[in-house]
Amino acid sequence: MSFGSELQDVQSVNNYLLNDLAFIQDFRELVKERFSIEKEYIHKLENLQKKYVQKNEKRGLSLSIGSIKGQNGESTIPNISTFQQVYDKFIEKFDDTVKERNDYAAKLNTLSDNIKAKINKKEELRKKHMDYYSKINSEVLNMSAETDKNEVKFREACSNTDALKKKIDSTGDDKKSKRNLEQSIIDMNNKKNIYILSLRVANAYNEKFINVEIHNILDSMQEFHESVMEYYKSICNEYLESENELYQNIESSNEEVIEGNNQIDIPSDVNLYIKYNKPRDWKQPEIKRIPTISLGEIKDAIYTNDDNAVTFLRNILLKLQQNLSILKDDISSKNKEIEGINGMYQTYKATPSFGDPDEALQKLTDAKKEIAHLQLEELKCEVQIKVITEAIGYDETSIVPHNFKNKKIINKTICSFCGESLWGKGLACRECGYLCHTKCELNVPPNCGKVKLPKNKRTSINSINSVSSVPASSNERISLPISHTIASFPTTSSSMKSPISAKNPFLEDDDDDDDTNNVNPFSSSSDLNISSLLTMKAAYDYTKQNSDEVDLRAGEIVTIIEDDKGDGWAKVSCSSGTGLVPANYLESISNIPNYTTSNNGHTSFLSNLKRAKVIYDYQSQVDEELTITQDDIVTFIENSDPGWIKVKNEKTGNIGLIPESYVEYLST
Repeated sequence: MSFGSELQDVQSVNNYLLNDLAFIQDFRELVKERFSIEKEYIHKLENLQKKYVQKNEKRGLSLSIGSIKGQNGESTIPNISTFQQVYDKFIEKFDDTVKERNDYAAKLNTLSDNIKAKINKKEELRKKHMDYYSKINSEVLNMSAETDKNEVKFREACSNTDALKKKIDSTGDDKKSKRNLEQSIIDMNNKKNIYILSLRVANAYNEKFINVEIHNILDSMQEFHESVMEYYKSICNEYLESENELYQNIESSNEEVIEGNNQIDIPSDVNLYIKYNKPRDWKQPEIKRIPTISLGEIKDAIYTNDDNAVTFLRNILLKLQQNLSILKDDISSKNKEIEGINGMYQTYKATPSFGDPDEALQKLTDAKKEIAHLQLEELKCEVQIKVITEAIGYDETSIVPHNFKNKKIINKTICSFCGESLWGKGLACRECGYLCHTKCELNVPPNCGKVKLPKNKRTSINSINSVSSVPASSNERISLPISHTIASFPTTSSSMKSPISAKNPFLEDDDDDDDTNNVNPFSSSSDLNISSLLTMKAAYDYTKQNSDEVDLRAGEIVTIIEDDKGDGWAKVSCSSGTGLVPANYLESISNIPNYTTSNNGHTSFLSNLKRAKVIYDYQSQVDEELTITQDDIVTFIENSDPGWIKVKNEKTGNIGLIPESYVEYLST
């Protein structure tokens, strides 16, 4: 198939060729714009390369030996680090890349100029095709016009001849008329022949133009179109080949840099840095000594010349040992964590597709920072333990530490240690009831009476006491400063988190009402003595653990048979029989507000206990807590840790701790 054999409209094909040339012109514009972009990019690359060449020259030997000079102050060294060598190579290849892009831009500019010249030539050739078509078409049209004129002349001659014939027929046959008619016929026949000749020529022209010349013109225009397409192929390939050549040259330069990077000898570079930075006259930091003060010369040793100092140090030692045990557990756990993170880091480092090695390294660094802090704390404890132990020794059999908990003292009492007034915040031993100021804790001798408890009793009482309060020592590490000040050591407290609560009306001071929980049985001014009380109230429920014990029901009145002899137990008579109960589960009847005596002679106090309504649901989190539901009514038993109270659920009869902010107290 060809244009000549299948097409006839030359003008339509001409428009097609115009589109071809417009397309080539668009491609030239693309090349021209790419050249402009490359020149702009090259300009930026040249500035960038110049900037970092200057920085590299200014940096000097810092990549090899740091910011110091050579051994003799020289600015050069025999061998720079492999890392710096590779970076110098990178800067050099960067300059080569800029040159390669300059060459590429020059090729683009040349290609653009060549395309422009080719478009002009192609346009001239297209015009020649159309001139050829126009000239042939004009001749055909002229021949057709001449034929039309000859036809008119022939028809005029025919009309004249016909008119003469009619005239002769009407006037008669004379010689002159006959001669005129003969001449008219001759003229008519001549014009007829001329008309027929021109008609034949016109038809021949038209046939040749349509069947030959137009076909030739269209076939030639097809060749023109095909040449344009071939030219596009050549210039597009030239454009892409130039670009490929650029990238190949850049890739070749980059491969050289990559090969150099793979030859970086990190251990050698590290040794080079150490060689030029190793200190020559380094001195060990001086050990700090105790300074001379106005009291006279102070010996550089722990003071142990009196019992108070020994007691103070022994209490510090106990807290340090407790803290050290927790620290060792934390360090062991952190070491396992570091092993896991390091394994993950090595895996990510070897196969980055598994994860981000930088993120793993950050986690590893954070973990090492944390364990370093823990190890410093461990070292602090170990040093202090060693110094104290060397000074006073350590005999576990002679030390029975108090199990203190924070206590809010509502009614004033006396500190068992210093004998001064105790009110507000204080400490109470869970085992023996010893009361003291927070500031006195470290001066209290570690001789708790719980040592007198039988083994089975000690276990049961400890488990019972844990219901109402959990010591912080079980899960909190105590921070101990080096300075031996009483205030620097925190007391044992509950680790339980509590919401901010409203003021508890049951904690308000009442001068006429003594709280036996706040009366110090070890104080000389205390008038609380279990043996002096015929009856007491059960503060909590208690389920017996052994056959010689009895069950207690919170709120019931019991009769004291034998008071606490120092082992933490009292013998009572109650509704479940006679037997032993924990002494700290009993409280003075005087602690019951506005109690009255019923007909049977027993104290009727349950009707006067403070009550509260639950305003939010609460689900217990630990064993000592109580699950409550909105609108439940609870009876207040005692204040616990800040924000927590111990109550009895009147619906279920269960007792436990709840957040104080979850209830609304009812007026009585």
